[in-house]
Amino acid sequence: MNILLTNDDGYYAAGIRELARRLSGKHNVIICAPESERSGSGHMVNFFGGISFKKVDMPDGIETYAVDGTPSDCVIFAVRHLFCDIKFDAVISGINNVLNIGSDIIYSGTVGAAQEGTFQRIPSVAVSLRAKGREDYGYAAEFIEKNLEKLIAMATENITVNVNIPSCDRSEIKGVRVAPIVFRPYDENYIRITKDDEEEFLLRVKALKPQADFDKIKDRDFYVVQGKPLPDALKATDGDCYLVKNGYIVLTPIELIANNLAALESMKAREEDIWL
Repeated sequence: MNILLTNDDGYYAAGIRELARRLSGKHNVIICAPESERSGSGHMVNFFGGISFKKVDMPDGIETYAVDGTPSDCVIFAVRHLFCDIKFDAVISGINNVLNIGSDIIYSGTVGAAQEGTFQRIPSVAVSLRAKGREDYGYAAEFIEKNLEKLIAMATENITVNVNIPSCDRSEIKGVRVAPIVFRPYDENYIRITKDDEEEFLLRVKALKPQADFDKIKDRDFYVVQGKPLPDALKATDGDCYLVKNGYIVLTPIELIANNLAALESMKAREEDIWL
């Protein structure tokens, strides 16, 4: 199979390299991924800003392209320009180093890139692992390789398959479950970074926001969001958040065109009540 790999952690990230090495034994694998960290990009694309790219030689020898853009940009650029003469059989986004569960998927660049693959009518899968600093992607990559054809079969022209793998030893994984996404609210607050020491301030901002325009930021206050998920998401024992926390690999079908048919019919019944 021809497989396009991308992510939101950057082309050099341990997760995407491990997955590429695993899949390249049997498949033609091409990596087209952001040249820097782009987590939280969602499904953003650069319609007006433009992008650039470069081919990168990596020690594993896998064909790799670094794109100055979002994860979704990488997919569009690869499919529509760089490799427009190749028919990709699958787009796989990941392996991400944190979970993409619950309503977090709204913000996820990992999921956004996979959904762009779906939009391009290519069976697409997003893969995330709760790495917890262990940087061990071996089993996650093995799981995807072993089940690749089954996962691709689940991905349709309107469904992206989202895979989340818990952080535990392989022997502790209880099984695989197909589960819905649940609402996952956060307790969030914003912390101001002071400018008492301008050099340190700019270094901290650069670490948090590599794309920052420093000429603008140096004359402004700068804030970072901090927070942790509230326990509400764990109340649904059949939902993705609860099951991953309790040792299950969770597969979730995510709709690309998310029409709510019941709401559509209800609103249609009230069309005449809307004033012109």
